[in-house]
Amino acid sequence: MQQGKNKYIYKANGSKEAFSKNKLIRSLERTGLHSKACKDIADHVSKEVQDGDKTKTIYRKALRLVRQKSAVATVHYSLKKALFELGPEGHFFEDYVGRYFQKKEFETQECRILQGKFVKHEVDCVSQKGSEKYFSECKFHNRAGTKNDIKVALYVKARWDDLKSGPEGKSLSGYYIFSNTSFSTDAITYSLGTGLRLMGVNAPADKSFIQDIREMKLYPVTSLRSLNKTEKHLLLQKKIILAEDLNPSVLFKSGFDNNKVNEIMEEIKQLMKGHV
Repeated sequence: MQQGKNKYIYKANGSKEAFSKNKLIRSLERTGLHSKACKDIADHVSKEVQDGDKTKTIYRKALRLVRQKSAVATVHYSLKKALFELGPEGHFFEDYVGRYFQKKEFETQECRILQGKFVKHEVDCVSQKGSEKYFSECKFHNRAGTKNDIKVALYVKARWDDLKSGPEGKSLSGYYIFSNTSFSTDAITYSLGTGLRLMGVNAPADKSFIQDIREMKLYPVTSLRSLNKTEKHLLLQKKIILAEDLNPSVLFKSGFDNNKVNEIMEEIKQLMKGHV
């Protein structure tokens, strides 16, 4: 590879782009690691990047180095993966969105059938606090490269308009689309013009859903490194969505032994302290 020549990598959706060390540094800085550590990791990973590498490969190399720096930063860096593990069906993601609003002191109801002006609609999450009332649509995808395009935004806005004119939407403050993936440029532009609220990997632009999760410490149980895939699914089946919902009593009742309980609780303690 000639010095100075761009290395091209493949994103999860199959598209090709030039590798950017600065972009990698920015993604690492969002974990809370200090700037020097982020630059050191990016320098190391950049030397190993080859033409044609997949972003997944680069992510794994960076994650391995993040693990050596901080357990909390590791969870922060792998939050997108943790959201994917709320699948494959997506109803756990809907539960997670409900908990997001509850954390903000909203009362929530999931999977409501509401009457619009013309037809009935199933609303994934209804959230209310005082005079504020929001409807939310949850778009869960099992592939990282799947974007929510303009068709999704148009479809949800049409539902919003019908519900807003219906008997149960008179006090509606706004409509959200939550997703575990990104939104297309057209979907974002359309939402800004219509007031549709997007929450995903790249939205809102000033603070994405992922960044909001980090700041709120709204860690799903799937983010815990002390749990394997089977154990995570066991807890989800028991409707335990957040790490903060776990305590020794719940874990013992779920069949975990004393050593495992101590390990899990120690990880949660470090996460809630938030020191990277």
